Amino acid sequence: MAKLGNFPPSGDYAFPYRDLVGAQVLVTGGRGTLGAALCRGFVSLGAKVWCLDVSAVGDEPDTAGVIHRVADVRERSSLQAVQAEIALGEPLDVLVNAHGIQIRSDFAGCDEDTWMTLTDVNLNGVYRSCQVFGEPMRERGGAIVNIGSVNGVVVSGKGTPYGIQKAAVSHLTKVLAVEWAPLVRVNAVAPTAIPSGMTRDLFANPAYVSSKVQSIPLKRAGTEEDIVHAVMFLASSASGLVTGHTLMMDGGLSLV
Repeated sequence: MAKLGNFPPSGDYAFPYRDLVGAQVLVTGGRGTLGAALCRGFVSLGAKVWCLDVSAVGDEPDTAGVIHRVADVRERSSLQAVQAEIALGEPLDVLVNAHGIQIRSDFAGCDEDTWMTLTDVNLNGVYRSCQVFGEPMRERGGAIVNIGSVNGVVVSGKGTPYGIQKAAVSHLTKVLAVEWAPLVRVNAVAPTAIPSGMTRDLFANPAYVSSKVQSIPLKRAGTEEDIVHAVMFLASSASGLVTGHTLMMDGGLSLV
């Protein structure tokens, strides 16, 4: 059993994520840019990873240690089917909610279909995933990490609906941290924009990249590796006294 819930760190400063070796990890949105990087990262530590995504598995060979399943966070039954399969073996130690979609709009111009679509994936999907996969952790301990966004803290003109939902994810993280203590820790990370399928069009625009970098005090955009390291920290007992926290991964953007 991995000790990833309410447990103090081991003092293994050379390899603080040692308790993730052999852990059972589930990543939603696992075939997206960030989700796939998270799966690779956990597997590199020796974890067994369940990769969930709404997209079908391609013809690429399976990564050793990764179990691919097609599931839709908008459909509770599809998540429950995966949970039933997991329950036949070792229970989950870590849940990472990395799914998400973006349809850019300001608030006034956001039609109801767009609002409902974004909300059902970005917020309701986290709600369903936490209930289906996180609830069983309450009996034995575990760690949940939600992927938020800097847009949940600052106002972005064309990312407003998305930002509202990510702000709600941060508050959901706090609520679960209190309700599911003491055995389950629940945290989130809030990245600035990183190159991904969701932002491909933005990062293809040199003017956008230049403007974005100039707006960040550290003067660089984020990378998937930045986020993977942060998630590993929050998933492991290296952060054993951290819960209900949203870690800003924005190079200081939210400070200015």
